[in-house]
This record gives sequence, structure tokens and C-alpha cells, in this order.
Amino acid sequence: MNKQIIKGLDIKITGEILAQSSPKRQGGTSFTTFLQTEKGDLVWKVATELPYREWLKKEAELMVLLNQETELPIPLFKHFQEQQEKNSLLMSKLEGVPLREALHEANTIDEKRTLFFSFGNLLKLLHSTRSPEALLTEKTWLEKQLQTATYNVMHYEVDGNEELLTYLKFNQPKPVPQTLIHGDCTIDNVLVKDGKVYAFIDLAGVAYGDPRYDLALATRSIQSNPLLVEAFYEGYDSTPISIEEFKYFDGGLYEFF
Repeated sequence: MNKQIIKGLDIKITGEILAQSSPKRQGGTSFTTFLQTEKGDLVWKVATELPYREWLKKEAELMVLLNQETELPIPLFKHFQEQQEKNSLLMSKLEGVPLREALHEANTIDEKRTLFFSFGNLLKLLHSTRSPEALLTEKTWLEKQLQTATYNVMHYEVDGNEELLTYLKFNQPKPVPQTLIHGDCTIDNVLVKDGKVYAFIDLAGVAYGDPRYDLALATRSIQSNPLLVEAFYEGYDSTPISIEEFKYFDGGLYEFF
């Protein structure tokens, strides 16, 4: 057993740890370990760098809030620990594999269309879910994101630059009604079981915000495949966002996070 990974875990919470493993792909912000315990299968996430430690703390807080106030298909919060050099989050492990992995294993276009139809349907569920009041703020989500992007470009290594940020500030899309959003809704952050996308993971970006951001990130990997884009929006039950909106959020704002 890797003592460095399990150090700090409370045996009263996990029970005896029987086995551990790693996902096929590790994220760029934290290190994830799957734990098989006598109390069930769990996920242990550890972040050691800034701003990722703060992101993990935020994910823990949001998970607690969403567990309490919604019925969304997400992991159950178990434990959070904040230390000087790292933060760690323990949660339930949901069944299934990330959509990226399921797409790699899909053999036909019909299988892929079914996956993206169900992805659109799941995202519709999220956007239709009433937002917890704790997430409502006076400033719009986009205003806050642009402020955070300004800070990030000055303090962290990001893909965006000041020229792009200036463009985003002066070319904001027309406002739309805000909804509960995931905030990082890529094919790595939803899970597939029995051939359908059914659950969300990696919740640090959840907010009351612009649903077009989720739509752009959800379809960023399939923009060259109109059949899959069509299937996604059939599941979402809406017309696609415009190319300009897509580029603003995926090739623009996302570059700062």
C-alpha cells in the first residue's frame, strides 16, 4: 500500500483499505486514487499546488451543498482535509468510465450518437435544476469569470494572454438567463454506464452561470462531426449555440482556467 497516498485518511471513515488503483488518465490539477474499502469504493483526490488546492476545497464545499439541496447524479461527499502543503477530498466512487474512454471503446457511429444524446440529456437536467440560493450573486457569472481571468493571467501560467482577455471584455455575448452550470463540462468530467452518460464528476466549477459555457465545452471535441453535434443537441432539446458563442467560451474564456 502506498503510504504517501493514504497518509491522513481516517480509518473510521474508510474502514480497512483493501486495495487501491489509479485511473487511466490523471487530471492536471490533482492526483486521484481509487480505494476499495470495507465500507465501499471511494475516490481520494489530493492537490498540492496553487490554485489547485483552493479548487479542491471549493469542490468539497460544492459537493456538500449539491448533495444536500439537489438530486443530481454526483459523488457523495465523505471527508475533506486541509493541510499546509496539500488539500485532500474523499468521496464515493461512482460506477462507469469517463465519456472520453467510452468513446474510444465505441465501435459504431450509432453508439457514439447515443453517448452524445445522453450527454445532452444529462446536461439539460443540470441546467433545469434549481440552483441553491448560496450560489446566487449580484454580479453575473461572466463578470466574475473575467475578473478571475484577469488575476489568473497575472499570477499563473495560462493558455490565454492579455490581448485575448481584452477582446473578451469588450466583445461579451448578449446575456442569456443564467442556470446552474457544471463549469468544466468536458468529456473527461462525465461518466458513462450501460452505454449512456449518467453522472457528473469534478465539480469545482459548479456555479449559477452562463449555460453556453457548458454547451461549448461539452461539444468542443466533436465540432468537426456534425452528426454527433446534432445528437447532443437533440438530447439537450435545443438549437446549437452560435459559432461566435462557441468560440467566445471555448477558444476564449476557457483559455484562462
